[in-house]
Amino acid sequence: MPSRFTTCRGALVLALFTALGLGGCITPPESASVASSNTHAVMQVFKPRGSVQCGDRGAAPEAMRAELERIGVRVTSARCASDGRMYPAVCGGATGEINLFEIDAADAERARSLGFAPLSELRGEAESVPCR
Repeated sequence: MPSRFTTCRGALVLALFTALGLGGCITPPESASVASSNTHAVMQVFKPRGSVQCGDRGAAPEAMRAELERIGVRVTSARCASDGRMYPAVCGGATGEINLFEIDAADAERARSLGFAPLSELRGEAESVPCR
């Protein structure tokens, strides 16, 4: 049975390797490599809600999620967000509210066909906000 010192030293070495970016050099256990082969790459896409100041709140994330799923896009999460830009306060003006989704990267073109864009194309910095 290893001593407490040996166990702590091993954990310290692993933490040091990880902090230095060398953690990838350690071979994962066989179970970890099997699990990773079953996962799908995900990406974030967004679409403006269509909300306007002093008026319509636009489409809820649930409605857009249903739209994506109808054409076979696998959605792993959906949330409300802001596009991170500033807008003048005027009734009828834009709000910058968007819906943000994590989808399987293989479904990106299907999502684009419905007007969703990769988050990397957003002019601003998305920030999750409570849905209203």
